[in-house]
Amino acid sequence: MDKEIRKTMVGIYIIGGIILFILFYIWLSGKMSLRATYDIKVYFPDVTWLRTGDPVIIYGIEKGRVKSFHIEGDKVLVILAIDRDTRIPEDSKISIRLVNYLGSDRYIKIVPGKSDKTSEFYYGVDETMLFEAIAGKLDSLASIFDNLSLPDFNEMGVNLIHLLDENLNKLFRMLKEPNEKVSSLITKVDILVDSISALTEKEGTVGKLLKSDELYKELLATNKSLRELLEDIKTNPEKYIKIKVF
Repeated sequence: MDKEIRKTMVGIYIIGGIILFILFYIWLSGKMSLRATYDIKVYFPDVTWLRTGDPVIIYGIEKGRVKSFHIEGDKVLVILAIDRDTRIPEDSKISIRLVNYLGSDRYIKIVPGKSDKTSEFYYGVDETMLFEAIAGKLDSLASIFDNLSLPDFNEMGVNLIHLLDENLNKLFRMLKEPNEKVSSLITKVDILVDSISALTEKEGTVGKLLKSDELYKELLATNKSLRELLEDIKTNPEKYIKIKVF
């Protein structure tokens, strides 16, 4: 008799343990809450890695959990279980966020709006996708710079100097002939000189990239010649412009 009672008690303990384990699992997954909640519907374009039971955060405080998902057309309907003492205005901003940038854990962030009304459903955004897109762009940019070497920058400096010399020669040829648009030309050259000056500063982009002192000095000399020419045009325009009196 005692043996039968012990078997029965062991069976009850085992069944009770299984039930408690199931209830504990359901509670952890967010499908069951001991708090009084109500449901809101939020449409997202994508919910990658979002799971039932993930927290809903408002002002840094957990005020709900993800309850379920449903695909509706080209969007995903997410049901959120929100604490009854929390009101979600219709103009609230709802987004999926990363718990940390190194993992896949997500949470729902709600920034309450100012409206006095609530809504039957809301629209949210997956900001983790924006972060991944930005990270991809940064990776591409990093790979470009990884593939660039000092000779690449030096070659760029040489090409820039050749381009300046070529255009300087063209400018000399143009000034030897009558030109009704010399005033406009001077303005454009002035802008060009200012731009080159900014580039050739030691702290500027090109100044930093051109590690070769020889290239850097040659670029400065070319810029100086162009600036001196411009100043001479402004001071002695009669040397370059032929004025005809009718």
